[in-house]
Amino acid sequence: MTRRLFVRRFHAVVVASLVLAAVACGGARPAAEERVIRAERGQGDVVVAVAWPFERRKQIAFGEGLDLAVEEINAAGGIGGRRLRLVRFDDKESVDEGRLVAERISADPDIVAVIGHLQSYVTLPAAAIYDRAGLVMLSPASTEPALTSSGYTRVFRVTLSEETIGNQLADAARHRGFRRMAIHYIRNEYGRGLANAFEQRATESGITIAVRTSYDAEDPTAEDAFAPTLRQWSSSGLDAVFLAGEPPSAVRLLVAARHAGLTLPILGGDAMGSPELLSLAGPAAEGTVVASFFHPDEPRNEVKAFRDAFRRRYRTTPDAGSALGYDAVRLLAHAVAQAGSSVPDRVAVALHATRGWAGVTGTFTFDHTGETIGKRVVPLVVRHGAFTYAPERPSSAITARR
Repeated sequence: MTRRLFVRRFHAVVVASLVLAAVACGGARPAAEERVIRAERGQGDVVVAVAWPFERRKQIAFGEGLDLAVEEINAAGGIGGRRLRLVRFDDKESVDEGRLVAERISADPDIVAVIGHLQSYVTLPAAAIYDRAGLVMLSPASTEPALTSSGYTRVFRVTLSEETIGNQLADAARHRGFRRMAIHYIRNEYGRGLANAFEQRATESGITIAVRTSYDAEDPTAEDAFAPTLRQWSSSGLDAVFLAGEPPSAVRLLVAARHAGLTLPILGGDAMGSPELLSLAGPAAEGTVVASFFHPDEPRNEVKAFRDAFRRRYRTTPDAGSALGYDAVRLLAHAVAQAGSSVPDRVAVALHATRGWAGVTGTFTFDHTGETIGKRVVPLVVRHGAFTYAPERPSSAITARR
């Protein structure tokens, strides 16, 4: 029996079971069952929900990336002759609103997939709701490892996990010749996960973590509040500091360090690759290296084509958010085309089978959990008040002096 035939027979059994359950309960067909029935018809638009804090995060060009991808797909004939249509929902970056949005999306039988959310603390509870509703979910920004370790079969990460980001940043530190470092992290799931992954990988590669400190987002941010941390840094013979933090607090610490005369190289996680780093730190940000998932100057054909199209459409340069949104839409469209159907389970099978699909944020291959594997972070360095592309080049400067 072919895999496609097996999948179709499996879904026939699922649909039959749902019908019997609905009849037994004496109620209308549930949305999950109706979704499969409508998708089986293969008529009308392919409808995809997008959940994101659009109003709160206007500085991120996420929506522009989504729209550009939809325009390109529909201009090329859609997906198997069907138009792709996005329906936007604003989760307000709130757990409660995220749950309400997820319930509204799940109740709409025309929607076959979801792209969202921004924050992991919103994504995780929402993912459970989408899973119960039988929806495919692509997460463009959530880095929490638990997203792909909860047993969901229709959840996929478009970005990278904290563990992968931390590992790759530790490798970058080793390539730069750093041998003695400090870690300063925010006391939340993101900060701890990133710091732990970095420390483990760094230690395995011969880097000594001489100082490890943390902060709470509500801690005072006046420069004198950072004095104890800065004293530790200055007295510990460090080569560099890893900031597993988030703006604005982590940025203010960086500014305080520069004002105190500390010239140590600073590496930051992906949350530090925000425009807030540039606007809040100003000249103090110069030389800071951060992890990102995209830069318009990366020398790949996919990046150049996207950058040029984005500039023609919006008269501005795309950011990492727009690139992740663009990739999520096009990847989902690719999976629907490969499946020959918008039935969520078939789309999920196609995504799991994806190998080496070239997007603007990297090459996509998914494992059985929905985790993206083999993808690399894009290192950026702040130069002249802007994020510039900084491919890895091993440095001998620090190694030579030891």
